[in-house]
Amino acid sequence: MHASILKYFAAIARTGSIRKASEELHVATSALSRQIKKLEDELGTPVFERFSDGLRLTSAGEIVLRHARETLQRYEVMKGDLGDLKGKKTGRVHIACLDSLAVQFLPEQVAEFHRRHPAVDFRIRAESYNIYQRLAEGDVDIGITFDVDRPPDIAMIRGVSMPLMAIVARHHPLARQKSVSLQECAQFNLLLQLNNDVMSSMISIELGALERNGRNFISTNSQMMLKPLILSGVGVAFFTPLGLLQELEAGEVVALHISGSRLRDLKVGVVVPRQRKLTHAADAMAQFLSDGLERFSLKITAALERGKV
Repeated sequence: MHASILKYFAAIARTGSIRKASEELHVATSALSRQIKKLEDELGTPVFERFSDGLRLTSAGEIVLRHARETLQRYEVMKGDLGDLKGKKTGRVHIACLDSLAVQFLPEQVAEFHRRHPAVDFRIRAESYNIYQRLAEGDVDIGITFDVDRPPDIAMIRGVSMPLMAIVARHHPLARQKSVSLQECAQFNLLLQLNNDVMSSMISIELGALERNGRNFISTNSQMMLKPLILSGVGVAFFTPLGLLQELEAGEVVALHISGSRLRDLKVGVVVPRQRKLTHAADAMAQFLSDGLERFSLKITAALERGKV
């Protein structure tokens, strides 16, 4: 089976929709439908069940998906080996990261890596959940996420301390304090994140109390939307400093430790699958990101220390 057919099939299996796969791959829905029909005719069995809300893999489809992922991965490794023969890193690197890392850290890292290795391109997903799952299923090569409940088949190359903190504008009443409790934060408008696995798993009880007793001003899955609201001073948000380095260095926001919370001990790190061989480009990028993350964390530590003065 041709690599492009397997790529189309894997995209449809992941999204559960020919339309969504079409948008992702920039291939016409009619062309994708023909390829899936051709694949099913070739195999002599349906690979998808059709429902009103999308497609689901059949038992045969599950077997084909395992084959497709393994074949596509070996194909990418092979292309990387061919690039090595020419003395250069080539290929595509797939990364899933926390959305806060897509603000400053990852754009800087990708730009520098591309300057050194211009034949490498990237596909990047910014999200706060499913990163381990995407790694395990072969959708991405590298993850950058919190080291919380990490599965045994996922390895961390390097982790840095990165606590979740209460973030306020420099003129907010809480900004004068060294640390705050969640109860103190609940006296002000709360700017909360949706779909955040770490927040929901580690302080679910505390968050429930905040949402019942606090003044929940807004909940969103976009850090970029919350940032101007933080700067305006209208409320308290809960972030790591990862996406706020420039504002911390400029003194526009203050990051306060949350007293009595396990979130002070959080780590963020670069993670990769243990069993799956990465392409040369992905392996090099994982090491590059690990070094960059450590340097970035030192900048954040320095900015936090200056903010205490």
